[in-house]
Amino acid sequence: MYPRIGSHHGNPAVTAGRASSFHHAAPPASGAAGLGIRVAVKPEYRITPPPQLIQQMGDIPRSNFQFDFDFERKVLAELEKESPDWSRLGLENLPSRSSEAPPPSGPAGDPIINKYISSGLSREAVPLAVANYGDNPTKVREFVNGYTRLREMGFSSSSIAEALVKNNNNMDEALAYFLNSSS
Repeated sequence: MYPRIGSHHGNPAVTAGRASSFHHAAPPASGAAGLGIRVAVKPEYRITPPPQLIQQMGDIPRSNFQFDFDFERKVLAELEKESPDWSRLGLENLPSRSSEAPPPSGPAGDPIINKYISSGLSREAVPLAVANYGDNPTKVREFVNGYTRLREMGFSSSSIAEALVKNNNNMDEALAYFLNSSS
């Protein structure tokens, strides 16, 4: 009633049409005659196997860092208390923050950037201002003031810098730039 799979019995026109669009595998071994299914894949759907990756030279170094989960639990438990006692954790020998030197700002502690930061300008905005305007005090201050105000409004750092530079540090025009670009 149904034609046998893999057999060429039936309508010769249909069989001839199929044979031209498919590659057929070799006939099955004589011991397995009539058993199994023959599968053919059109050439346009065939893929080549992926190339073999060359073995890495040596092993990948593994980290030997061990996170102290018990200490972390103790810190969190102490933090939840109304009056935490940090001496219980053995933290009394840590240096205080006031004795630490401030981290250098910018690449290798740039003296121009440090000059503006020490005058009280924003540590986040000064490197961007100096990158765009160099050591021009007027432009750097305008940029930092506009940057700080726009940052307080919730705009992202990179888009604020772009808007201020495009609009010559005019905060109103930079704000209009944001409002027009968001619609």
